[in-house]
Amino acid sequence: MTATPLRPPSREELGAFARRGDVLVASDFDGVLAPIVLDPASARPQPGTIEALSAMAALPGVSVALASGRDLATLRALTGIDESSPIVLIGSHGAEISTTLGSAASGGSALSDVERAALDGATHALETIAERLPATRVEYKPAGVVLHTRGMDEDEAERATCAALAVPQDVPGVHAMRGKAVVELSVLDVSKGAALAALAAERNLRATFYLGDDVTDETVFTTLRAGSDIGVKVGDGDTAAAHRVPGCTDVPPLLDALLGALTKARRNAPRDDADVRDDADADAGEGAVSAPEAGR
Repeated sequence: MTATPLRPPSREELGAFARRGDVLVASDFDGVLAPIVLDPASARPQPGTIEALSAMAALPGVSVALASGRDLATLRALTGIDESSPIVLIGSHGAEISTTLGSAASGGSALSDVERAALDGATHALETIAERLPATRVEYKPAGVVLHTRGMDEDEAERATCAALAVPQDVPGVHAMRGKAVVELSVLDVSKGAALAALAAERNLRATFYLGDDVTDETVFTTLRAGSDIGVKVGDGDTAAAHRVPGCTDVPPLLDALLGALTKARRNAPRDDADVRDDADADAGEGAVSAPEAGR
């Protein structure tokens, strides 16, 4: 991974991606579509972001997914994406996955007795940490439990984080994931990267575009293929992504540019001779300036 400043994807690169056939467009939620806020419950997507993703999902050959650490129910509530939407929601870092039919496969709803015992142990451990450091907050998920440290004193936050990361040493079957001001303990060995790779394989998609800002998004960036996929890191920090934008306010125009590239690629995709001629005529007219009227 590198901390070297990287540029956003160019329009030419977006156009090349859009012409690859059936593709996947995916994004994290917090810090990408929605600004990071002190109270996670108050996070809201930036204007135009969900609309752009919904428009992409309506295009032929475009699958769209949101991959978040949020649990599935919370992700639905914050995004307004209901079960009728073709957008796939991946919650709890891949432990919960919605389908285009609206059903959900939740790892937490079918835990084995061993997994349930491990989750109980992890929950007790984080609640103990929260009792010692009341500024922390514990979040409960179907297959995991999360310790939040945002807004805390830096030293106290680091103590809480180290204690949470050490829980798997005492509770077998627990996996720890560190993100921005959070530590998630899960009893399922999941990741955003694995979930999106499985979705792409299931739908035989040829290329992936992914936006992410957190450490957990590196599980996606490290799976992307140079020359076909596009990974965009939002914000600073080391990353395996090949591109970067400074912050989440740069995401809406980037999504608009990608939507434009995908729309044009599908409009220009050869279908029959008549359609090809119509598309060529439309391209010739783009940006053309009418000649002044005679006599003026």
